[in-house]
Amino acid sequence: MEAEIKANWYVIYTFPNLEKKILKELIKKSIKAYLPMQRVIRQWSDRKKELHIPLFPNYVFINTTEKERGNLYNISGILKFIVFGGKPAVVSNDEIQNIMRFENTAFEVEPNLVQGDDVMIINGPFTGLQGKLFSKRGKNRFGIQLKSINQSLSLEVCTSCLRKM
Repeated sequence: MEAEIKANWYVIYTFPNLEKKILKELIKKSIKAYLPMQRVIRQWSDRKKELHIPLFPNYVFINTTEKERGNLYNISGILKFIVFGGKPAVVSNDEIQNIMRFENTAFEVEPNLVQGDDVMIINGPFTGLQGKLFSKRGKNRFGIQLKSINQSLSLEVCTSCLRKM
């Protein structure tokens, strides 16, 4: 009896600005893929526009088996798989769920905790997430590190929704 082949979340590194095209190609080939997006407002001299851009530029997450992973290099625009310690980086389902919870989210900040504090969100859609409080562009932010891909996510969050650990 053959052992069950397990699918894992892997991260592919793409040429710049091809993430959406590659996502469509993967979906067309019936490969489960995920491209985390963020909303940003860009200011031009004559207008403002809301854009949806990748949360992690040049990264697309795929859920596939080790065997099927090798067949993806024939998709134009894929450069490589993200590798740590000589092995393809595997992202846990929990990390994928945390990334999904961060998409398209922003909260107001009321600064009253100290930067560097370990904190937990105690209210709202991110209840239970643990991370660090830090400053970026003069604003306090809640951050978590995704160790499997050596990246961090952060969002502005009302400090009344945080508890010091």
